[in-house]
Formats: sequence, structure tokens, C-alpha cells
Amino acid sequence: MKILIDTQVFVWLVTQDSSLGHNALELLSDTSNRVFLSYFSFFEMKIKESIGKMTVDTSVLDDLPAMGIELLNPSINSLKDYAIFNPDNKDPFDNMLISVALNEKCSLMTSDSRILATKANTLKLVNALK
Repeated sequence: MKILIDTQVFVWLVTQDSSLGHNALELLSDTSNRVFLSYFSFFEMKIKESIGKMTVDTSVLDDLPAMGIELLNPSINSLKDYAIFNPDNKDPFDNMLISVALNEKCSLMTSDSRILATKANTLKLVNALK
């Protein structure tokens, strides 16, 4: 299984937050799964850092391979296919992650209720809280 983790899931992994559910942790620990972090998630974290909402240690990018996480750069199709997938969620980063998940055929792991409520053809979602 290919799993794209959203920004919050990545932060929880790095900080060893107990919010991640048992099923989510099992999926992320299973070495037969490929786990990805989107370039856009890191971009989102850097934007939040620039406006004082969080701090980001950029050296974490160097640690991704040891964490079993691959950085996923955007494809042309992900950019072309960007859309508002849920009219109740206009967050550009959420919608870009959905576009990336669809184009890369990844399950998207998130705790975001607005993403989890998204209905898009072939979109596979994993609730990170379970």
C-alpha cells in the first residue's frame, strides 16, 4: 500500500504524539507499505513557521529515509488536476494533498474531518485517529 501522510500526521510522528491511532501506527510501521510526505506538507510547515504558528527544524528532511518516509515532489498532473474536492473545504493544502494522493494512487492518511468527508472518485482515505 502507498500511504501519503498529511502534515498533521507527520508532525505527530516527529513529536511522537499519542494522537495517532493503533491502526494508523500499524500501517505506518508495516515495511511492506510505502509512506510518503508531500513536498506541499513541508511547504505548508515553512509558511506556518514564517508567520509564527510553528517551528520547523529543516534537518528533519535529512531524517526522512531513516523514518521510512519518502519525500514526494509534485507531478505536473497533480498540479493540473488541483481542484476544490469538497465545497466545505477550500484549504489549498488539503486540496493539493488530495490531488497528489489521487494522481500518485496513494491512500491519504489524515485526521482532518474536512478531508475525511471528501468524496472523490478513487480517493482512499485512512483515518489517522483509528
